[in-house]
Amino acid sequence: MSSIDLAILGMVLEKPQSAYDIQKDVDYHQFPRWTKISVPSIYRKVIQLNKEGYLQCDIVKGDKYADKAIYSITEKGRAYFYELMNTYANQHVSFLFDFNVVITNLNKIDKESALELVKKLRNSITASAQLNDEYAAKYADIPLVGRTIFEQQKLLYRSLLEWLDTFEVQFKED
Repeated sequence: MSSIDLAILGMVLEKPQSAYDIQKDVDYHQFPRWTKISVPSIYRKVIQLNKEGYLQCDIVKGDKYADKAIYSITEKGRAYFYELMNTYANQHVSFLFDFNVVITNLNKIDKESALELVKKLRNSITASAQLNDEYAAKYADIPLVGRTIFEQQKLLYRSLLEWLDTFEVQFKED
């Protein structure tokens, strides 16, 4: 079970498409920015889902180009899609931030260097928030279920900056 399975099945549930079109869809929807999915892994995963019977492959005659494989979801795939939806909706939500390893080690270096790293972290979060805002503006025409992820990310960045402000004050006093 993986989130990439859910993403691919959801896209093919919406409309049958080629692996290349799925890859473009993943890229367009900015999936790698907010979930563990890589664009290069899509082809392998589509083939795997097809072999497992979750997707059906039909070869369609190309216009100018070679024939292409168009994937559609099977009944087994639809059942797996709903299973995945329920699994992810019911699991505990954890936030894994790589920078937490930096935070947990700040007390092992001198205070001035540690505060410089806190400043760098603040700059990184701020830059990420700005990039998120740019993407939100660029893709303002996507459906609500996509736009709401940008809003979620905006709130998370804002919360992280507030948390970092509080932490920095406490760290200076410690």
